[in-house]
Amino acid sequence: MKILAIDIGAGTEDVLLFDSQKKNIENCIKLVLPSPTITFSTKVAEATKQGQDLFVKGDTIGGGAFTFALKEHLKNGNRVIMTEKTAYTIRNDLDEVKQFGIEIVQNEEHPKDFQGETLTIEEVNIKQLQTFLSEFGENLSDTDIVAVAVQDHGVYPKGLSNRKFRIQKIKDQLNQNPKIENLSFKEKEIPPCFLRMQSAAQASKRQLPKAKVLLMDTAPAAILGSLQDPSTEKASNILAVNVGNGHTMAATITNGKIAAILEHHTSLLNPKKIEQLLIDFANGDITDIEVYNDNGHGLFYLSKPQGFSKIEKIVATGPNRNILSQTKFPIHFAIPAGDVMMTGPIGLIEAAKHKIQFTTINPT
Repeated sequence: MKILAIDIGAGTEDVLLFDSQKKNIENCIKLVLPSPTITFSTKVAEATKQGQDLFVKGDTIGGGAFTFALKEHLKNGNRVIMTEKTAYTIRNDLDEVKQFGIEIVQNEEHPKDFQGETLTIEEVNIKQLQTFLSEFGENLSDTDIVAVAVQDHGVYPKGLSNRKFRIQKIKDQLNQNPKIENLSFKEKEIPPCFLRMQSAAQASKRQLPKAKVLLMDTAPAAILGSLQDPSTEKASNILAVNVGNGHTMAATITNGKIAAILEHHTSLLNPKKIEQLLIDFANGDITDIEVYNDNGHGLFYLSKPQGFSKIEKIVATGPNRNILSQTKFPIHFAIPAGDVMMTGPIGLIEAAKHKIQFTTINPT
């Protein structure tokens, strides 16, 4: 069984090619690459330097550095035309995209009055990976599953906060089944509002049409991956925290089931604040509206909080996890399969094991 797991964050793209024929996961191919948003932002910056207008076509990808570069491109007096699909990279509301000065067209045909550079964007880059890995005798054509993690706020109704919409969608999904792998989606299960996930699934099938496809948000994938760390095996009550570049997600897990989820913005947290936030969260002493009014996403409880004193293990991951080392907590930094950078991909593999039911997969 072969699973190509790709975790696409704001800074890096972490790749794990799991192959059940290997003796252990440490022998599997692992790559840590610059995130596509970083790569494409560099190309935009070069066009800005050359004073060239841009026509952007392709897939819906993560914005981040790419969005910032396009805004700088416009500030410098250059023109940006995007297809409707790629424009959702900037915002999930196309009216907001137009307000930046970006022109939106319906199809990928070259605009008649356009004289600049064409940039084709994609973030599921399986063909590029195949070109590189072929030098090492690796063939991706027999991949059974492509599992991809991207952050997707979803297209939210006008007048509703995207922060509230995101946390509510997570809650709705877990209300059906409180296992964190239930936050992953097989190709046909992806809700229509998650355009970036839809685009990633289409790109995966376009490049590996015979493979099954699984999509998941990056934060839950990291949480699930951290739970594969051997240190969590004997713990019944766990507090798992993913301190990402943009979002910090915390989850209390009791006997393998999600009891509560909290999500905030990492930039608004410092060691003292996150320490108190997590204590209050585990104790049930903070509300959804309090987190939201602090410019976070919010929180919810699926069962009555057992209290911080009942937490047996605090496990942390994410690129900004070191903020937790400055707290009084006894933090265990997750290293599933001995590599912190593979936490997301291993979470994807674990989700695939449960959702697609290939029982031969064992990522730990």
